[in-house]
Amino acid sequence: METVSVKLVVFKHPEPARWDTYCSYCPELQYFFGRGETVNEVVEQVHQTLLEELQNRNAYKNLHNLGWNITDTSIKVPIFTDEEAVSLTEQSYEVTISNYQIVKIDVEVPPARKLW
Repeated sequence: METVSVKLVVFKHPEPARWDTYCSYCPELQYFFGRGETVNEVVEQVHQTLLEELQNRNAYKNLHNLGWNITDTSIKVPIFTDEEAVSLTEQSYEVTISNYQIVKIDVEVPPARKLW
């Protein structure tokens, strides 16, 4: 089974009452909704979102629109450097971050849901 990897920038937000304690951004998914009280909670949210996107890869064009190359036999994920990922995170949240973690999320590609 094929595995895909995405990068997640996780940081403590300076306004936790508004954004939650930890926030994240995944440049490969352009996903900034991963938020929670712990890093693990944030990672799990993004992991679940990635699984859902992969399951629906034939029904929706979200991943294609984000630059993913998906064929019947392979999935190629766009590549971002750590510096690009941090810069995109800062742009997304409109903050400067200095204390962050970059977490790699590896997911075994699930079977695609059948189109009705």
